[in-house]
Amino acid sequence: MQGRHILILSAVFILWALSPSAEAACIKRHDVPIAAGTAPNGSSWNIKGTIGPNGGNCRDWLFGMEFEFGGGFTWGSGTGIPAGGHIGRGYQIEALDELLEDGSSRVVAGIVNGEVAKVQFTLSDNKRVSIRPKAPPLRLRRKVVWLHNVRYFVGFYPPEGFVTGVATFSASGQLLYRDKTFEGF
Repeated sequence: MQGRHILILSAVFILWALSPSAEAACIKRHDVPIAAGTAPNGSSWNIKGTIGPNGGNCRDWLFGMEFEFGGGFTWGSGTGIPAGGHIGRGYQIEALDELLEDGSSRVVAGIVNGEVAKVQFTLSDNKRVSIRPKAPPLRLRRKVVWLHNVRYFVGFYPPEGFVTGVATFSASGQLLYRDKTFEGF
């Protein structure tokens, strides 16, 4: 009798251990507003974070950020992350460098990991544009695990050059990443 109970408990434990925990990690595609602002020409911009399953695999999620600029264009970037997680320290940068539709300014926008405190772009005319990326609002980061360890940035500069290189720096000024052949996507 005791052997039967052990066998039943063992079977229950095995079924529990082998049950697809991935089902619990499945997530429905949805988005959350992150930030909004106004460009120098008066047009609006906004950013939303997106999450959903990464293909048919519930063990991975597809995290993204979508940038929308009034009067012209949208841009987004996505990457796989572990279910229930966020982007890692190894994530470098995804960015856009684009001329606004009316030609009044260029916009550089994108995402980096949470360690990045400054993004410095080198322009084709050898000038530099520095931007301090921001974390999503604290209220969102507390509720939404996939927004941990990510920062976004949106910056505008005169249309006299375009981005040819990028470097990221930590809060202490340490160089984290450099690409001298950067081309905004």
